[in-house]
Amino acid sequence: MNKSIFFVLFSLIILSVHVFGLTPLEDQWILIKDVKDPYIIEIGEFAVSEYARLNKLQLKFVTVVSGDIQIASNLKYYKLIVTANDGGNSASKNYETVVWKLKSISELMDFEPLS
Repeated sequence: MNKSIFFVLFSLIILSVHVFGLTPLEDQWILIKDVKDPYIIEIGEFAVSEYARLNKLQLKFVTVVSGDIQIASNLKYYKLIVTANDGGNSASKNYETVVWKLKSISELMDFEPLS
């Protein structure tokens, strides 16, 4: 296959992924002004509980510290800083998480501890 044809096809595939909202687009995040909104808290709780379930941990949600939203096609991406603890005597820690939502479907995409 000619290299230029391969490059054009590859570029079209990458563009399609962004156009159809399969991955978040960089630098298009909008600040969530009210992180105390029950809907945002519900997303934060989902992120912590899903991460805990997948990793067999006793992690407990505490609060949403801050967040951003990105809308790509029909998907909404929520990048939240959440506070959680392991239920023991250890101090709470902050985590950055990304959740995508499509109507009532949620998917945890990322969950990383912050230093």
